Parts: sequence; structure tokens; C-alpha cells
Amino acid sequence: MATREQLARAVAELQIIEQIVNEFQLRIATLDAALREHENAISIIEEMKRSGGGMEVLIPIGGGNFVHGTITSTEKMEVSVGAGVVVTKSLEEGHQIILKRKDELVRVKEAYLQRLQEHLNRAAELRRLLESARTE
Repeated sequence: MATREQLARAVAELQIIEQIVNEFQLRIATLDAALREHENAISIIEEMKRSGGGMEVLIPIGGGNFVHGTITSTEKMEVSVGAGVVVTKSLEEGHQIILKRKDELVRVKEAYLQRLQEHLNRAAELRRLLESARTE
């Protein structure tokens, strides 16, 4: 049988774990959004490679608004390298950079999912302990 002090520690730990779980869920949702963006970019680049130019596209201008445009050259693209810096790369180099970033996002997401599961398992243990103490 757990003492009052043990139960109080279990409740406090459970509350902390629930906050951590919420944080991991938010981070995973953010990673999912970034993954979707990368997958969209990869799809467009692959379509650009197939089309060779003259491709009609919708260009986002912000606030969920778009303008129609035509891609006239598939030789170069602008790639973000972080901190607001953009560099010109060949279409293939840009494609490879985005593929690597996507792979890294997948790796980070998998690590977060593993840690999330560990916290969920610990929370379940604590809930069982508290439930058994409540029914005693």
C-alpha cells in the first residue's frame, strides 16, 4: 500500500508527465505540418523535372491567397538555408537538400514518438497506482 507521500509524488509526477505529453503532441503536429510542406515541395520539383518547364502553378502570396503563374525555367531554384537566407541551387541540388531535410524531420518525429510513448507508459503506470490506492 502506498503512503500519502508516495501518492502525492505520483500525482505531481503525473501532472508533469501530462504537460510533457502535451508538449510532445504539439511538437509532433508541427513536424507533421513541416513534413507535408516538404512532401509538397518534393512533388512539385519532381513534376518540374518531368515537365521541363512551361508548367502552370498557383503561387501562394499569403493569407491563403494565390496567383496563377508559369514556371518557365527548371534549371535553378531558390533554397532556404535558414535564418532568412536563400541561395540559388540547381533543381537537382535543391531536390536533394529538401529530401535530406524531410528525412531529418522523419527521424526527429520518430524520436519524439518514441519518447512520447515512454511518457504515456509511465503515465499509465501512475494512473494504475493511483486507481489501486483509491479502491483500497
